[in-house]
Parts: sequence; C-alpha cells; structure tokens
Amino acid sequence: MQAVALPTMESELRALAWATLLTPACAVYARFAARCLRPGIPRLAALLPTFPVFVYMPCMFSSLHLRLFSTFFHTWLATNKLVLLALDLGPLHPRLPLLPFVLCAGLPIKVRRLQQSQQQPTKNQASSSSSSSPPGAEFLRPCARSVLLLSCLAVAYPYTGWLPLYALHYLYCIQIFLTLDLVFSCVMLVSAALMGATLERQRQFNTPLAVASLNGFWGRQWNLMAVDLLRESAYEPVRARWGRDVGVLAAFLMSGLLHELLYWYLTLQQPRGEMLLFFMFHAAFQIAERWARAAGLWRPPKAVAYLLVTAFMVVTISEMFFGPFVRAGTDVRLKEETVAMVELIWGARKYLLRPFRVASS
Repeated sequence: MQAVALPTMESELRALAWATLLTPACAVYARFAARCLRPGIPRLAALLPTFPVFVYMPCMFSSLHLRLFSTFFHTWLATNKLVLLALDLGPLHPRLPLLPFVLCAGLPIKVRRLQQSQQQPTKNQASSSSSSSPPGAEFLRPCARSVLLLSCLAVAYPYTGWLPLYALHYLYCIQIFLTLDLVFSCVMLVSAALMGATLERQRQFNTPLAVASLNGFWGRQWNLMAVDLLRESAYEPVRARWGRDVGVLAAFLMSGLLHELLYWYLTLQQPRGEMLLFFMFHAAFQIAERWARAAGLWRPPKAVAYLLVTAFMVVTISEMFFGPFVRAGTDVRLKEETVAMVELIWGARKYLLRPFRVASS
C-alpha cells in the first residue's frame, strides 16, 4: 500500500488554505439550507453534498498530525453535527448567528443556545466588566503547559530506547493528550477571542491521566466534545429503545468504526478491525464495571483503583490500539513531527507572545 507522502511547508500551507476556504463555505451553505428546509429527509438531502467534502479533506494533508485533526474536526465532528442538524438535534441550529455557526461546525466547540447567550451578558455583566483579562485568557496556561511538557518529551524521546514497551506507550498516551489539549486550547482561545464568552464548555479534557474508573474516563474525562456527540447520535436513541447497555455498545461501536477510518487516513492501509475490537472490548468492561459496582463487588480504595485501571488502560492500548500504528511506522512519523512542531513553536514564541505583552503593558 502507498504510504502517506512526506509533508512540506508548501503542501501543508496549500492544504490549510483549501480547508480554510471549504469549511466555512460548507457551513454557510448548511446554515442556509437548514433555515429553508424542515428537519428530516428534506434537510438531510440538502446537506448530503457537504459530506464528501469533509470526508476528503484529511487527504489534502501530508502531515499525520494535520490528517489526524482534520479527520476529527471535519470527517468526524462536522459530518456528525450536520447529520444531527438535519434531525434538529445537536449543537448546530439555523438560528445561530453566522460566525458562531461556522466556527461550531468546523471546530470542536459548542456554542450556548440563543436563550443562554442572550441572558449571559445581564447575568455576568458585573464580573465581565471588572475582569481586565481578554476573552480566552484562561486557555493560555494549558497552552503553555502543553508546549513545555511536549518539549520535554521531544528532548527525552531519543533516550527512551531502554524503556519497556508499556512505559514507552504510556509516554505515547501522554503525548496524545498533550497534543490534543494544546490544539483544543488554542482553538478555544481563538474562538473565545472571536465570539466572546459564548462557549458552552471551556475544556475538553478532565484530568484524563488520573484514571480510576472506565466509566469515568470514557464518560467524563476524555475528549468531552466527542462524548457529547456520541451520546446524542448513538447512545441516547439506542438506549431509549433497547436499554442502557445496548446504548453503550452502540456508542463504542460508532467510535470504533470512526477510529478504523482514522487508521486508514493515517496509514493508507486496509483496517483489520483492531480499532473496533479495542473499543468493543472497553465497552464490555465498562458495562461489567458498572454491574460490579451496583452489586457491591468493585469498591477498591481510590489508589488501588487508580493503579488497576491505569494498568488495564496501558496494556489494552499498547496491545490493541497502538499495535496497528506501530506496525505501519506511524509512531515514528508522529514523534518526528512532534519534535519539528515543538522546534517551530519555540522558534516562533516571541512572535506569538508579542500581542499579550502589548496588552499587559
């Protein structure tokens, strides 16, 4: 199978330019179609032409990081949000103003409903007027933290050859979290600056490295935007008809299929079902954990639960999730891109911080 071409600055800037043009264009069209058509088949049929655009968009990038984020932002979130919009569900709504609608469609953010956004200025007027920090200032600290820790990882990676496999893969987990948190925090920072305080959720992760429960990790700690959409598009409709456990299986089934698609985007190799097996395995253990808690069979001390669940996560991720990517050499490409990304950020830090120095002075 043909591998993903090596990225160049010219190719990635060209792909970013196309994505920056195509995403708002599709969002503006979707908003216009949704305002003109009633929910259901007519609206879904009108939105169908946008789906191939979002499905193809990751293929424009050669950088694996940009492919990953384009897959998540466009092929996964944007398409899912538009399907929910066709059913008059989800975070998108035709009555949203144009800019919030476009940003919410193409980015992992959730805008407050119109009633909430209209009430918010009167409710928090005093606090917002007394605060001198610019919108989104609370995201600067996680951005700086992620850059610093990713820099430490980039420096340490050449010396990790002696580490056991599970320890190395635990570093991979930390890298994935820091990279996602950095990108999501930057997205939130820019979105908050453009729209003010109209974002519904401020952070997408809730201490995901402190894992004491599978239910807590997948439901309240990891990638909460994806959790919200999976809940609305898979869990809730299936649970309403067949019960909670089948709803959990449906949500993990959808997540597994989407990760199979992500595997293809990153490797251009035919998926073998390992991503799907990983998520269904975790779904079964999540249901079993909840049953055991309800029966009083699983109530260990918090420290013991942390050690056991973390070990379970690391072993299953190492054996079932990272395995296909390691065989394809994706981990090596991602590490090389991480080192290059950190060097680029540190090289441009004085230009990135210049506006905030001016604002603070």
